[in-house]
This record gives sequence, C-alpha cells and structure tokens, in this order.
Amino acid sequence: MSNNAQITIFWESRAEVRSGVPPLASLYIDPAGMSDGAHMSLLFGNEMTLSEQVVIADRVLAGVQRWRDGIAEAADRQRTTEDELAAARAEIARLKGETDEEADQ
Repeated sequence: MSNNAQITIFWESRAEVRSGVPPLASLYIDPAGMSDGAHMSLLFGNEMTLSEQVVIADRVLAGVQRWRDGIAEAADRQRTTEDELAAARAEIARLKGETDEEADQ
C-alpha cells in the first residue's frame, strides 16, 4: 500500500459518511452519496491498538471540526455582508423616496 496516494473528489449535496466500530473500525466517505461514484474507505491495520485508533480518530475529528467551523464562519460573513448590502439598498431607496417627495412639494 502506498502512503503517498492523493485523490480529489468534489462534495455533492447528498454526501454521506458512515463508520464502523471495532474489531473493524472504519470510516467510509461518499462525497456524492451512498454508492454513487467515488468513495473512500479508511481502515486501521490489524497491528494498531485501540488506544492508537482513538488518538488518530481524535486528530481526524479535530481537523474536520476546524474545517466545518471555517465554512460556518465564511457563511456567517457572507450573510452579514448580504444583510448589510440589503439594509444599505433599503436606506438608499428610503432617502430617494424622501428626496422625490420633497421635489413634488
């Protein structure tokens, strides 16, 4: 087995992740949904102790949590920007309406 394998798969909205517990602790990632295209199966070797598996699982969990938090922060920033833009447009429309009313008087 090569430890240098690299693959790139794009996530789709119906992506799934499944897992199994010892004695065959596993993590299955299906970016396009269950059994629809490429997927990854991550398994521990027989020589790896349960304690080592927990350390690795904690490291993976921390990385996925950072990834998720970064996406959530970007989404919040985007929503805030969109909300501020909508508020600015509403204020411009209000001011324009006031200006139009003054011109009519």
